[in-house]
Amino acid sequence: MKRLLLSAAIVAMATPAWAQVQADYDHPYEKKSQALLDYTERTGEIIVSPKRVFEDDGLVVTADRVGYSVRSALTVPASIISGDEIRARNQGVVADLLRTVPGLSVSQNGGAGSLTQIRLRGSEANHIVVIIDGVEVANPSDGAFDFGGLRNEDIVKIEVLRGEQSALYGSDAVGGVINIITRAGSTTESWRASVEGGSRDTLEGQVSAVIPIGGAAFTVNGNAFTTEGFDISGLGGETDGSKSQSLNLGLNSVEVVGITFSAKYGNSTRETDFDSDSDFDGRLNDTTDETEVTTETARIDARFALAGFDHKLTAHMVETDTDTVGGFSSRSIGSRHVANWAAKRDFSDAHSLTVLGEAEHEQYEISPNFTEANAQPDNWTYGLAGDYRFNANDVTLTASARHDLNDLFDDATTWRVGAGYGFGWNGRLRASVGTGVKNPTLVELFGFFPASRFTGNEDLQPETSLGVSVGYEQSIGNFDVSVDVFRSELENEITTVFDTNFNSTAINLETDSSRQGVELAASWYSDDFNVSGSASFLDSEQDNIEEIRRPNFLASATATWTPIDDLSLTVAVDHNGSQLDTDFATFQNVELDSFTLVGANARYHLSDNIALTIRGSNLLDEKYQEVVGYASPSRAVLGGLEFDF
Repeated sequence: MKRLLLSAAIVAMATPAWAQVQADYDHPYEKKSQALLDYTERTGEIIVSPKRVFEDDGLVVTADRVGYSVRSALTVPASIISGDEIRARNQGVVADLLRTVPGLSVSQNGGAGSLTQIRLRGSEANHIVVIIDGVEVANPSDGAFDFGGLRNEDIVKIEVLRGEQSALYGSDAVGGVINIITRAGSTTESWRASVEGGSRDTLEGQVSAVIPIGGAAFTVNGNAFTTEGFDISGLGGETDGSKSQSLNLGLNSVEVVGITFSAKYGNSTRETDFDSDSDFDGRLNDTTDETEVTTETARIDARFALAGFDHKLTAHMVETDTDTVGGFSSRSIGSRHVANWAAKRDFSDAHSLTVLGEAEHEQYEISPNFTEANAQPDNWTYGLAGDYRFNANDVTLTASARHDLNDLFDDATTWRVGAGYGFGWNGRLRASVGTGVKNPTLVELFGFFPASRFTGNEDLQPETSLGVSVGYEQSIGNFDVSVDVFRSELENEITTVFDTNFNSTAINLETDSSRQGVELAASWYSDDFNVSGSASFLDSEQDNIEEIRRPNFLASATATWTPIDDLSLTVAVDHNGSQLDTDFATFQNVELDSFTLVGANARYHLSDNIALTIRGSNLLDEKYQEVVGYASPSRAVLGGLEFDF
């Protein structure tokens, strides 16, 4: 608690550009642009909705620093996984839900709780900004977020912006932004609980509540998960299990002298067994290694109107403590404190301007230490940005720019411009071009502990990306379809190189990396049947050589049938095309076979407040690898009860 209060004090002077105002959760639509209102009324996409802002799939908060945008008026491609879709699929982890997003691939080192990385449009895993309830949650040490322990209970919406977004989000937003929104921002009274169990001695339970306090509300969510798992080495040895616990507390919409305050605190712990390469032959051995990851997050924000602008002040922090016991025992602690001020004003029905300023401090410590006792490498970054929007007569124009000052390496200026036009036949064309930047991580700059044979490189420079995206979307009755074409060029790509003695370091490559592809998405709905799907084609090369862990083809489909009000049946199919990966036994790239995962979920309401669920995953019992040498989970069946009051 002492550390939490100190963190809040450090960042209280400003606040983070990452945070979305949770106090907006229960507000109705506030259309400030008459041109936008005319467009949505004519097309019928959004006229009136009783849904809360943060749950509605017609609105996107990720594209704005203050407030939200109508999805159909964006100039960049955005994917929304709604609360209804999350409940229909009923998959245990967020990573499996994200397989439905065009251009997004998943790499998992084993089963539940294992290291799970996401790549978007051929980017690296640390090229994506991941936000949960207003907090950027990537590990400050290596710059990537591990999706392995993120359960989907209590999540009401996931937004994914694809393509370079550094003009608003700064470093890391090369591939895009993933914004995960939970029930923590609500002020509407509710009580929820669920329990589920099944294959591999898996058991999960969660409780959540929104408790109104006058016009404000207190929220709480707790989750516990355990599984015996399976042998991820594939050698038939002991099982590699996992267990996790999380607790999230929120206080929302507290009004004090014209200022609206909201806050959230979260703590999660995940313990995972894994197998390692104990004899250094490039293959996993049946070991008893363990990793415990503890993550602590906190956010506080204040919103008020002054001088014609809507202002938002936010402070947030994240600390990730990773303790590994095994062949390479180590403990690392990475922390990030961010402070930001953002302000937005509509100058007419058509024009709006947002400005923001940000200060960010990152640091980490590790033991055994690589330099001297108590060394804590750190970096300060200061950013200033502006975002202009124009909406009138079916025309949307956007322009954003940001300048970041860094303590340790070159400063960076990023930008994005976009345009969109809505046609009278319910079609819309959009296009954008912009830049992204990825700062070197603290591990890449300063290294790791000696046993890993990795040496840091303090001369590293940021990676930079230039990308263009063109898309078209069409609505025909209950059928929606979209297509996006993109190309990005990455310079100064950071990679790890090895010598003949297996010593390694990080360097900037002199050759460029190119990523280009096509993304398709479609959906159709009726009163009792919904179907949606996506397909992606990707060509990702570094110096004309195909890059690893980037499938050339991805596809996903979800179909939900509701034959009666109390029963829904869902089938989900996710296809991962063949891809290259590095075989560390030979230090050569090998091709991993394509695979298709089929899942199903049935939900039956026993009463208005109680539902029975039965779900299955990998029903075809596919044998596949997403990372060389790591076995993947076989067929599983689980049943559960949900209570909602």
